[in-house]
Amino acid sequence: MLKLSIISKLIIYLLVGLVQVRGCYWNSRCSYELFGSKTPYDTVRGDIRDYPVPENCEAISIWVLNRHGNRNPGSSVAIGMRAIADLKDEIIASYEAGESKLCSQDIDNFRNWYWNDTIDVSHSYLTGVGYEELFGIGKRIQEKYPDLFNGQAEEFYFRPTNEQRTVTSCMAFVQGITNGLNLNVTVEGPRDIDDIIRPYSHCDRYQREVKEGEVLAEQLDYYFQSEEYVAVQAAVQERLGIKTPLDVFNIFSIYEMCRFYRSWTAVLQSPWCAAFSDKDLLVLEYYDDIRHYYRNGYGSKVNVNLGKPPLKDLYENFKSAVNGKGRKVTSYFTHDTMMEMTLSALGVYKDEAPLQSTVRNADRIWRTSFIGAFSSNLIAVLNSCNDAGPTYKVQLFINEKETEICPVDGCTWEEFQDKFQAYSTANLDFCSVDNENNSTSSINRILSWSRRSHRY
Repeated sequence: MLKLSIISKLIIYLLVGLVQVRGCYWNSRCSYELFGSKTPYDTVRGDIRDYPVPENCEAISIWVLNRHGNRNPGSSVAIGMRAIADLKDEIIASYEAGESKLCSQDIDNFRNWYWNDTIDVSHSYLTGVGYEELFGIGKRIQEKYPDLFNGQAEEFYFRPTNEQRTVTSCMAFVQGITNGLNLNVTVEGPRDIDDIIRPYSHCDRYQREVKEGEVLAEQLDYYFQSEEYVAVQAAVQERLGIKTPLDVFNIFSIYEMCRFYRSWTAVLQSPWCAAFSDKDLLVLEYYDDIRHYYRNGYGSKVNVNLGKPPLKDLYENFKSAVNGKGRKVTSYFTHDTMMEMTLSALGVYKDEAPLQSTVRNADRIWRTSFIGAFSSNLIAVLNSCNDAGPTYKVQLFINEKETEICPVDGCTWEEFQDKFQAYSTANLDFCSVDNENNSTSSINRILSWSRRSHRY
């Protein structure tokens, strides 16, 4: 009995030790990979080269809507991150004093971690990782449809918005799509006002009713007050063991440190991620889903209507190609706001019930990690076919994966028209706000801003 008791205790000791080792972030073999709109493209993408061209068909036109690639944080996020970076020494000291619950190697990784000074001088700029993401997409498209890449410069059209991250993403994509080819193409310069790929920036109704509106502000307030988020706040404070009290916004700044810095390393890890359990990361990921649902998605009909102009452009380009006048490649470079509005206009990733910040739906379809990751895209391919006479088939991919919009073997031209002809009447007339409401809207904007000025 004594021998059995000793063996049992040894087994328990070993199992406990194994659990503790597995609980260390640095030693995790399956680290959580979904980080909302800061998810690296390779985490969620497919590969367009793996999908067959419909039988007896060849691609004659491609239309692509791209989000820019991996980027540096914006100025407001960088300020919060910089303040958190100053806690590094306190986190290490807490461990040395026996107050921390982090593992030894996690602390070693903190000791070897340094602030990236480029963040301070290049807010929101595309990173080298982002450049590689867009270059890879272009290169895979060229490899998939090699016969498409010949002809005159005017048959290829590329346009970014007027931001460094989209302009440079466009350059990367063009280099990938023309890699190794003797093909000269031109890129149209960005427009200050772009009704196709950034209509929301000058849509008064969107700016007043959605972006600066009451619903979005309230949902974000409720999120930071939710039981789950408050539990994450307490868990991180205990895990780090530091004396400096961490408020709800400090917690999210640590999350930003985690998800930005991990995206810039080959192993996709950052010591700042050690502050969170996988359960914590599930809760934090939900922030982007709520924010983007109401700011960019189904939370407002304004968002859905703003997503229609790109689909109108897609339909008109393919209609011209069917008539022998279209381009071979049309590609735009925009932002997650436009990507998610366009997907909402398509009617995909729509949950039966609206998302609510007070209750996290674990089975939700609207998941920013999958639909709004860095370099996310919508790719449409028009194929000319010879099935008992000339016909056309359209394939649609999201992040280089098949979609429910058209089957893998393509929609017929008639099916495509049934789905997309409705977008041909899209316009921005709804963006105008009546003059009589201007004073009220201005007051609401001021009140909304004052409430959010303290919010992350």
